[in-house]
Amino acid sequence: MNQYNLKEFERSKKKWNNRAKTYDDFYKTFRGAVENYIDWELLKKYLPKNKSAKILDAAGGTGRITLPLARTGYSITLCDLSPKMLNVAKQKMINESVIDNVDILECNVRNLHFVDNSFDFVLCWDGMVDELAIKELIRVSKKGGIVSIYLNNKWVIAINKFYENPYSILTLIDSQLEDQKWKHKVFSPKEARNFFNREGIKVLDIYGVCHWTRVLNIPEEILEAQNWDEKFFNQTTKMVLKLSKEPSIKGMSRHLVLYGKKL
Repeated sequence: MNQYNLKEFERSKKKWNNRAKTYDDFYKTFRGAVENYIDWELLKKYLPKNKSAKILDAAGGTGRITLPLARTGYSITLCDLSPKMLNVAKQKMINESVIDNVDILECNVRNLHFVDNSFDFVLCWDGMVDELAIKELIRVSKKGGIVSIYLNNKWVIAINKFYENPYSILTLIDSQLEDQKWKHKVFSPKEARNFFNREGIKVLDIYGVCHWTRVLNIPEEILEAQNWDEKFFNQTTKMVLKLSKEPSIKGMSRHLVLYGKKL
C-alpha cells in the first residue's frame, strides 16, 4: 500500500470508528428502515439455497446484513476496516446467540485475506469501492458464485456537482476519462455491465434504490421519524421496489446495486 493509499485508509478507518456507536441509528428511522427492507428484499432472491454455502459480507460494518443472514442459518464471514464497527457487530451476534455462525475479521476490502475462489456469495455494500476492491471481491468469489456490490452512480455524482462547474461536469460525463477525475470508481448502468462482463461476471441485474425520497416527495419529518404507520411503510416499500429497475430512477440513485454471477 503506497503512502497516499495508506493515509486514505487511516482516514477511512478513523471515520468509521467514530461512527460505530451511532451508525445503526439511521436504520431506526423511516428512511433507513425502508432502505434496509428494500436491500433485504432484493438480496433474498439471489441467496444460495444451500445454507452451508460460504458467504462473505465485505465492509459489512456493524453487521446489518450479516445478522439476518446468521439468523436464517447461514455461516458468514464479516470483515471491515473498522475494529469498533466490528465490535458493535460482535455484540449484536452475541446478544442474538448467532455468534457461532459468524467469523469476524478486520481487513481492507482492497486486500482481502482469502485465497481465490473462497466464497459462494460475496457482497460489499459500503458504496465507496474502487476498481482494485471490485477485482478483489471477484477474485475471492467461486466460479458460479454470486456477487452483489454497491457502485457509485456517475449520473448522481454529476448532478450533485453540476452547480459547482457545469461545463466541466458536462464534459466529464460525455468523455471516457471519468475514472481519472472522480475520487472513487463511478459507473453508469451501461458502463457497469461492460466492466463486470470484462471481469468475468455475468450481470444478472442492476437496481437503483437510493434517492427514492426525492422521487416520492415524502416530508422530512416522516423520513426522520422513528415511529410510523405500517400501512404507509408497506406502500412505500412496494413503490420503491417497483421503481428500482426503472432507468429513470437508476439515473437519480446515489448508488447502483449490482448482482452478477462469476463465469
